[in-house]
Amino acid sequence: MKTYQQFSEDIEQRRQELRQRSRDQMQKFKEKSRASVDAQRQKAADAEERRRLKDEIKKELRDEN
Repeated sequence: MKTYQQFSEDIEQRRQELRQRSRDQMQKFKEKSRASVDAQRQKAADAEERRRLKDEIKKELRDEN
């Protein structure tokens, strides 16, 4: 049979594991969020670059005519 001390140690061990798991989940969430924001920024930058190139090509075609 477990003693009160052993129960207390088991509870403390579980608390520590839960804290660590919570920290790991928060870190994973932050990394995922950061990656999502980076992807959105890259997509916006790519779209802007395509728009700029498209406008440049249109201007060149108008200047040729």
